[in-house]
Amino acid sequence: MRLLRDDSLESANARLGTRFWIYPQPPFIPGYEQPDRVWLSIPRDEIGAGPSDVTMYVVDPAYDKQPYGFDRFPPFEGERRPPARPGPDRHFDNMVPGSRPFLAVHAYACVRFVLDIWQSYLGRPIRWFFDQRFPRLEIVAFVDWDNAQAGYGFLELGCSEVDGIRRPYALNFDTIAHEVGHLVMLSETGIPSGIPRDDDFFSFSEAFADIVSLISFLHFDSAIDRLLRRTRGNLLLYNELNRFAETSPETQIRLATNFRQMHAVTREVHDRALPFIGAIFDSIVDLYHRDLVANGCADGSLLDFDIRELARDEFDRFRQATADAFGIKPLTFKRALTDARDAIGQALALSLRTLDPNMLTLAQAASAVIDKAGDAAAERLESNFVWREII
Repeated sequence: MRLLRDDSLESANARLGTRFWIYPQPPFIPGYEQPDRVWLSIPRDEIGAGPSDVTMYVVDPAYDKQPYGFDRFPPFEGERRPPARPGPDRHFDNMVPGSRPFLAVHAYACVRFVLDIWQSYLGRPIRWFFDQRFPRLEIVAFVDWDNAQAGYGFLELGCSEVDGIRRPYALNFDTIAHEVGHLVMLSETGIPSGIPRDDDFFSFSEAFADIVSLISFLHFDSAIDRLLRRTRGNLLLYNELNRFAETSPETQIRLATNFRQMHAVTREVHDRALPFIGAIFDSIVDLYHRDLVANGCADGSLLDFDIRELARDEFDRFRQATADAFGIKPLTFKRALTDARDAIGQALALSLRTLDPNMLTLAQAASAVIDKAGDAAAERLESNFVWREII
């Protein structure tokens, strides 16, 4: 047997990836006070201080900077705090949560985690839409500003303040994933040359960004386990899967489990996005239910009902049956959810390149997603888009 030399073994280990801490939900959410240790696909020898790599880098200004805008673009050239550095083993899980350097490391890890997911769905790397001018995304770890935004070459993270407590968006995976969703979409569809017809481009962008946050959250094993334990396998219950951009345990900005149809929405882009988001969430749940029924974990009659119109006694009956089955086959529930997640996520990702940003409507986006889905997913997507009055 041929033994690897020490330097060969170290090189092999370096290619395994890099460890980071990530909070799947903000740490003020009950049950998420501790971060998860995750492995990112990028090798340790391809990450520098900051953190930084060939596609992105983090800066932490030493003073309050003005947010980027129409007349302000990266790179940031002011004074910076010292860059975050890895531990002796070149992993970044040496950072103490709550420290200032941890903000930079957490922001980077969240962006890279989301990219890993959506590049996997696409089957190829994502090239930033701004790469002709800025080869790398600049991530600003902290701006004294109650907002987060992604734009031409940058991602900036401010902070919210609730009851006198400041909560940096750099620790909010939902917020970061949402902003990365905008960047992923623009990088795949391209930038519209003018105002798109009916402004549906902007509504779809908001819908897609929220869906990126939703599906990316479902890639944390601990989050899926916690979600299924809390709900006993019943995703129709109100839970953390349905919440985006949390600012406190009681306040939610947008909900995926909505009952909005196109005739009832306004022209405001976030409101107009809700039926599309709801159709995607309903499709994930439908596929999840179909798998549970196929594996004997749910009553087959569950597939005969419109889940939006269940009577109270029917809902209670299905909930109890699901809870009983979950107690026996929890891993079957987990596999059903991850399979549904991936079927819908991949269809969404692959649909982007087929969209014309200058002529985009929600109906065209829905049809493109259906066209890229497998048979079972396409059937549920079409049914739900029809119910939402999108197609």
